[in-house]
Amino acid sequence: MQSAIASSPSLCSHLRLISMPKPNAAAIAAQNKRKIEKDKRRKHYHDSQVQGTNNSSIVSKRSVEVLYNPIVEPETKEWFRHFVPKGKRRSPAINRGYWLRMESIKQAVLRIQAAHGSRVRIVNLGCGFDPFPFQMLAENSIECEFFDFDYPELVQRKLALMKDSPEIMEVIGPVVEQTEAAKRMGVILATDTYSLVGCDLKNCRLYEEQLHTLLDSSDGPVIFIAEVSLAYMKPEHANPVVEILSRLPNSHILVLEQIMPSGDKHFFAQKMLYHFQHLTSPLQCVETYSTKDLQKKRFQQYFPVVEVIDLFESWKQLVSPEKKTLVETVEEFDEWEEFIVFCQHYVVIHATNSSHSIFNESDSIEDPPVSGSLNIRATGELDLKFPAAASGSNGTYVHGGMFQTRSGATQLLDDEGRISFTTTDGPEPRMCHTLTNLGNGNLILIGGRSRPGHDYSDVWIFNEQAATWSLIGNLPQGVSRHEAVALGEKSVLLLNKDTFFKIEIFDQIGKIRLDIQQLSATGACLPSLSSCGIVYDVESKKGFIIGGLTDKLSPHFNSTLYEFTITPGSLSILPVMQSPHFERVGCLVKRMAQELIIIGGVGPIPQNRATTTFRINLDTQSITALQIPVSEWEAAPVFIGLQLAGDAIIGGGTVCYSFGSHYNKVYKIDFSLI
Repeated sequence: MQSAIASSPSLCSHLRLISMPKPNAAAIAAQNKRKIEKDKRRKHYHDSQVQGTNNSSIVSKRSVEVLYNPIVEPETKEWFRHFVPKGKRRSPAINRGYWLRMESIKQAVLRIQAAHGSRVRIVNLGCGFDPFPFQMLAENSIECEFFDFDYPELVQRKLALMKDSPEIMEVIGPVVEQTEAAKRMGVILATDTYSLVGCDLKNCRLYEEQLHTLLDSSDGPVIFIAEVSLAYMKPEHANPVVEILSRLPNSHILVLEQIMPSGDKHFFAQKMLYHFQHLTSPLQCVETYSTKDLQKKRFQQYFPVVEVIDLFESWKQLVSPEKKTLVETVEEFDEWEEFIVFCQHYVVIHATNSSHSIFNESDSIEDPPVSGSLNIRATGELDLKFPAAASGSNGTYVHGGMFQTRSGATQLLDDEGRISFTTTDGPEPRMCHTLTNLGNGNLILIGGRSRPGHDYSDVWIFNEQAATWSLIGNLPQGVSRHEAVALGEKSVLLLNKDTFFKIEIFDQIGKIRLDIQQLSATGACLPSLSSCGIVYDVESKKGFIIGGLTDKLSPHFNSTLYEFTITPGSLSILPVMQSPHFERVGCLVKRMAQELIIIGGVGPIPQNRATTTFRINLDTQSITALQIPVSEWEAAPVFIGLQLAGDAIIGGGTVCYSFGSHYNKVYKIDFSLI
């Protein structure tokens, strides 16, 4: 009998099931209790990490308040100081980014109120320690009532800090005694103009009850603000928050949230995702709603009117020219590339069930068709942005640039991007300068800058054989973000803004000298350009100019490709064609027969794997894209602040807002395979 049982697996299994003890009800209850407690701890930890992002944000906003308010809004008091005991100064790009975030929300609120022309209620969902209500109430610019919503623990901390500030308590007015019903709704402080409410937005039942209880539907329009707060919630939790408020009559929502217009492999997107993941407060919505179009479709589920602009469009639309002029005087600023890329990764969304729109949405621009790929491969490591570089007879020479500080080193790279020679003798540390190979064993360095606004005027010559620098002389004024190309073995063409100079380096007998001649220009009027792309062919005496900033305040970009021809003492300029894809600052240009290869730079159109590089056929005046290979794109190359030296891309890097810096490797391009 035993052998028969052993030979029957199904029977053995059946007997084991019969012999198993019945589950103990107490054990199951204990197990369930442990799971519930674990889930509570996990939720509390996640909530506390999300609340922790408030601390970093308000420190940055306090930095803005200290620097910007005295100049841009001198009548505005300092409200962040009540919540930030000790401020830290952030970098210019971070300061301008946070200022724009705050200004975008403020201007959007003012536009909505102006459209209605009546009293508005403003509900800040995930308010943190934001003092926006106190600022607006103190300015008394519009008739409004504020409701600050956030986690119960956080609003208790906010209340304690508010009570320590007589200035805040005065501006919100006398405190009203709370009814039991109001207390049940999470109201911990209320006046006639301000209420502070504890609320976990994931508790939709309570959240909806709070809105219906606290907001009288007959009392005018309601503006809901969600500055990044919904981004930390999964879509299945965030979207019901939006749906509930969409059912309130005459409601508007303003959302500031991250997007990834160029995909999650873009260098900025990678730094952004890692930053929040590292803080254990990951962005939960950005991968589902990664573009402006996806965000628009998301909110169109709940609202008939939806508008989406990125922060760069907000800078152009919502910030007046007068205010931009004031912003420009706050601190020295030369980080347009970094600022633009940051702006393109944040959107301001306005959705409403009223008929009022407040933004001008731009039409999407179609990508050029793909005609091939860029044969590019990474070689050595070189953490530098905005260096000067040129190919020489011994390899690629690199001078200066910026890492943690500006460099004054001269480095020689071999074909694999390895450093084979370094010297710190020669020009002072600098960036945004040029290095031009004359083709006779000499390289010419012109200008550059130290900190923004402090340009150099010196001109240096580097002798490859002796590996030494010599100062030749000085230009009449300092230059940076200029362009220079060799006109032969004796002279260089310098383009500074809208003016061309022929710089003679050698006289007729080969003696070094500096002779500067301004060239008169005929034909088309060239706009004042900063960091444009330029290429010149010595044999045909023809060159091309593309891209560049034409106005640093707005900013405006050059959308025209120009051809120029040099004759003795003058230069003629001819417009060739126009395209919004030409609007780039800091792009590189390579000429190949009747084609121009355009690489990198930054402009109003976010660039992706397909559009970062493109080619222009000069015969047909057509534009086609050159895709970057997937393997290289996933390594997150930075096509900002770089130089083209022969077939090598040198430098490239950026500070990605408050998420950290990212630098390129050295890249080699096989142009023969394009």
